[in-house]
Amino acid sequence: MVLLVLLLFALMLVPEVPRLVQRQQWPELAAFMALWAAGLALSLLITFDVDIGHLNRFLRSLFEPIGKMFLVPPD
Repeated sequence: MVLLVLLLFALMLVPEVPRLVQRQQWPELAAFMALWAAGLALSLLITFDVDIGHLNRFLRSLFEPIGKMFLVPPD
């Protein structure tokens, strides 16, 4: 399962990184790599059955208000 996670995350790099480097989009590359690394770390923790409940609550409390600002429920 770990190899599958690593393979899938490696496949995310293939189309994105060369394009960002070629266009010299360094801030975008840094942001992409930071989010990619965070996603990989969380995915590996979940794969190894590490309890990340507090982290999930933290991320939810961080991003839910942002989502509510941009996503308005239908009338």
